[in-house]
Amino acid sequence: MPSPADTRHLSLLVAIEDHGGLVAAAKQLHLTPSALSQQLRALEERLGGTLFRREWRRLVPTEAGRRMIIGARTVLDELARVEAETRQLLAGARAVIRVTVVCHQSYKWLSDVLEIFAAERPDVEVTVVAEAADAPAEWLARRKVDVALVSDDMARHPQLRVDPLFRDELVAVVGRRHPWFGERRIGAAAFAGEHVIADTGTLRPAGPFGRAMLEAGVAPRKVTLVPMAGSVSIDMTRANLGVTLLPRWTFESLRDAQVAAVRIGGRGLWLRWALATRAEEPEPALTAFLAAVRLGHPRARRSTKLPLVRG
Repeated sequence: MPSPADTRHLSLLVAIEDHGGLVAAAKQLHLTPSALSQQLRALEERLGGTLFRREWRRLVPTEAGRRMIIGARTVLDELARVEAETRQLLAGARAVIRVTVVCHQSYKWLSDVLEIFAAERPDVEVTVVAEAADAPAEWLARRKVDVALVSDDMARHPQLRVDPLFRDELVAVVGRRHPWFGERRIGAAAFAGEHVIADTGTLRPAGPFGRAMLEAGVAPRKVTLVPMAGSVSIDMTRANLGVTLLPRWTFESLRDAQVAAVRIGGRGLWLRWALATRAEEPEPALTAFLAAVRLGHPRARRSTKLPLVRG
C-alpha cells in the first residue's frame, strides 16, 4: 500500500487552487515552477489520475482533485490548530479550551466572561473557534472543540450532552418612524408586509422565528441577510429601512431611544440557550470554565468573583 500524502503534497494542492497556476503557487511555497510541476505529476501518478485540468490560463481541480483539496484544507487547518495549542501548553498553559458560539450576538457577553476567567485562571488558554458555529455537534464529536454555546433545538448526538443555560425572548426591533414603534406586541402574520434584516441563524426554519412564520403561513415581503456581528442591522432599522430581530438582552444593552422592541405573538418567541459538551467527564479546567459561563450569561445573577476549580 502506498504511503499517504504528506503535508508537502497537501500544501501544494491548496496553493495551486488558491492561485490558479503553478508560477504563483510555486512562489508561495518557495519552489521553482518546474519543481512544483514535478511534485504534482508524481502525486498524480501515485494516485492514478489527473487532479487539475487547464481551462484558459488557469488550473482548475477535477472532481477527484476537488475532493483531495477539501481533505487537504481540513488536515492543514487541524494541524495548524494542534501546533498552536501545543505551543500554548509548552509556554505554560495547563489546559487549552476551544469554544464555539452559534449566535454571534453572544460574543458581546462571552467576551466579559473570557476576560474575568483569564484573570482568575491564567493557566488556562481559551480559544474561540468561530468556524465551528455552523456544525457544532460535528466539531464536538470529532474533538475539534470542547464546548459550544448552542440553542437547545440542536440535533441530539449520542456522544454529546446538552445542558440548559438560559432562555431569552426574540423580539422585533423597529425604528421611531415604523408603525410598530410604541406597540407592545404584533402577530406573526404582520411580517408578511415587512422587510426583515437578520442573519441566517435567526431565520433558520427550525428556530423560533422560522417556526412562527410556518405556523402563520406567511413569509416576510423581503429579507436582507446581514452578519449578526456588528451594527448593520440596527443601523438599517434606525434608518427605518426594515425590521430586525434580536434577543431581548441584546436590545436592552443598546440603550438606544431611536429603536424599540416589540413582542412577537401573544406569549413571545423564546430562544433557549444551552452548553453542549462531550458526554464524558470534563477536565477540571473545563468544569471551571462552564461554571464561569453559567454565572456570566446575561440572565444570570452577576458575581464579582468566579468559583475557581483548580485542576
